[in-house]
Amino acid sequence: MATIISSFLVTAIASAVLLAVIMRALPTDFLGAAVTERSNHTQAARQLGGLAIVPAMIASLWIFGPDNGLDLQFLVATTTAAALLWVTGFFDDRHHLPESIRLVSQLLASAIAVYGLGPDFRLLSEFLPYFVERGLLVIALVYFINLTNFMDGLDLMVVSGLGIPLALLAGFSAFGLAALGTGHLAASIAGGFAGFAVFNRPKAKVFLGDSGSLPIGLMSGLAFFMVARDISIWAGLVLPLFFIADATSTLLMRLAAGENIFAAHSKHAYQVAKRAGWSVWQVVLSVGALNLVLGVCALAASQHGPMRIAGILAALIGVALLLYRFRRAA
Repeated sequence: MATIISSFLVTAIASAVLLAVIMRALPTDFLGAAVTERSNHTQAARQLGGLAIVPAMIASLWIFGPDNGLDLQFLVATTTAAALLWVTGFFDDRHHLPESIRLVSQLLASAIAVYGLGPDFRLLSEFLPYFVERGLLVIALVYFINLTNFMDGLDLMVVSGLGIPLALLAGFSAFGLAALGTGHLAASIAGGFAGFAVFNRPKAKVFLGDSGSLPIGLMSGLAFFMVARDISIWAGLVLPLFFIADATSTLLMRLAAGENIFAAHSKHAYQVAKRAGWSVWQVVLSVGALNLVLGVCALAASQHGPMRIAGILAALIGVALLLYRFRRAA
């Protein structure tokens, strides 16, 4: 438990300090995110978060990981994949890269990251051939990278929506329910979010930017893959279920409406609620409370028989109700 807590605290402090230094050192208009008609923030913010917290997360993995279950193949592959997305995201924040370049970089990074899981990593060995499963893991990781990017659209949303599930996952590991390496990965990311929250709280001064959301989405996806292996595939799905459900339902609604799904928009359920008059704190606290419930549901869903069914149903109902409340606000 002590090493999990240390990983979290070191990453949180390093992220906050490094972000404060970067904010002071760089020009005030560097990677500025102006307020537009699609914005859900009311003052100009800077997309600097990823420049600070991703290096802090990676450093934490190398400091704590080797002695706590993360092997060299995983560390090298994860670092390489995250660095590729960090650089790609930075240039996209600066120059708006074509979608083709973004997609290719995400596919390549995801393939490298899945390779880093090792040849023995399996989730559905009873149902799928090895290479089919590997391909699906790459696709799922690309999707998780993008949904993390989609959800960084409101003060503290990624902290509440992704940081809390990862902190719960780190807690599972601290109490022996998940592997120590899984817990260190989750704690490093959650710690980075904690440091980021200092500057992302309302009214946010900083957002992640693509340099943050893309590599963090990749590392978070890996953490949920790993808890799916350690505990249950249901636990890996239930913990991030709100993010998955909001992003997926919004994508399907836009497809049904014939919209260009690659075009920028402000139609996620949490964005609809904010535009309808909910305060930032009402939105993010609702999501945070739901994620605490989902943590309990994930543990229940990892059991067998009626307990598993109850956990899955409770998670689905809870997420559906919050999405309904958000969208009904309009």
